[in-house]
Amino acid sequence: MTAIISLFNLLPTLAILGAALSGIEQVPSAIAHNPVARSPRDGYHRHLASRQKLADNIAARGTTPKKKGLIRRQADGSKCRVRGQSYTASSSSAPAPTPTASDPAASTSSAVDAAAPSSAAADSSSAAPAASSAAATTPTYSGGANGGSVNVGSKLGIAWPNGAWDTQGTPNWIGNYIGNKASWYYTWSPFSVSTGDELGLEYVPMLWGPGHVADWYAQQGSWPSTVKNALFFNEPNQKGQCDVAASDAVQYWINDYLPLRSKGIRLGQAAPTNAPDGLVWIQDFQKACTDQGHSQADCTADFYPVHYYDTNVQRFQEYVTNYHNAVGGNLWVTEYACQDYNGGAQCSDQDTWNFHTQMAGWFESQSYIERFSPFGVMKDMQGVNQANALMNPDGSITSLGGWYITTA
Repeated sequence: MTAIISLFNLLPTLAILGAALSGIEQVPSAIAHNPVARSPRDGYHRHLASRQKLADNIAARGTTPKKKGLIRRQADGSKCRVRGQSYTASSSSAPAPTPTASDPAASTSSAVDAAAPSSAAADSSSAAPAASSAAATTPTYSGGANGGSVNVGSKLGIAWPNGAWDTQGTPNWIGNYIGNKASWYYTWSPFSVSTGDELGLEYVPMLWGPGHVADWYAQQGSWPSTVKNALFFNEPNQKGQCDVAASDAVQYWINDYLPLRSKGIRLGQAAPTNAPDGLVWIQDFQKACTDQGHSQADCTADFYPVHYYDTNVQRFQEYVTNYHNAVGGNLWVTEYACQDYNGGAQCSDQDTWNFHTQMAGWFESQSYIERFSPFGVMKDMQGVNQANALMNPDGSITSLGGWYITTA
């Protein structure tokens, strides 16, 4: 009898211990992908491991996903803001197909200018150019079919992982990020964003990796008519991302990706990291493809996406130039940020501002760079230097984001 009483007395303690252990098993996956996971010892950008779930993240197309294990990009509670304040977009700023000098977006110049760093006077490149200049200048778009109806001719795109859950008048609405510059968007997946499509942005689907082939086929019937270009594997040379051998990727290119070309859709190659083995992967793919008996034409992409994460503008420009010379085709720069992953100092706010403004201008001047999209339009940068954010943790536009959509 004494033993039974003792057992009953232990039950509450055992229950508490069980709950604690259960909590350990269910550690939020966001913790697993904190900045430590992007260790400088890795040498190169690790990217968002949670992007592997992006197809789930936006598959609901206008509803909140309910799939177990989903990693949502929630606000992290901080109030870090590039240039010290938000960019405020008009709630009625649905963009017109052909921006003019009288475009309402030009009225945002004061918000962007006010956000420029006070220490910029010593260096002309660090000051935010007047936002109104974007409306008065014809963009130097240099290639690639454009299927959208807004800002046609502009190279700037939106890398958008936020779905279509918010509507006009709310901070996290894709329409806030169009301005008079953005003309296209992609989602790291084959799922488009209905609100972006309705506003006239060109949608560019991505076959992220081998595990996304089923979604790739399932979504093609619902793609908007704006689709004229597509993106292949995301960082296939990187563990934690697509991570597939070049020779193994050939079958997916030939069987699942190449058929789009017969529909008039241009094909982008895989987008590797800027690690040395990134370009090697692309070259290995080309050789493996022809070695497996496919024609040179079928194995060759129409354009080549690149990613870049470092802190030096000159090195960035040299990397892009050398990559272009190596592949012999036009480029899309689909991810980039002022971010060190080699153990060095991170970019300051001023460094980041200079990095983005200088590179955007340089992209515009290079005829072989068809398009570019900075990282990142998201509430939680998940380890990438927050100074690069185009979206604040509350969903509002940072001043850097405001500069891009009005001036870049």
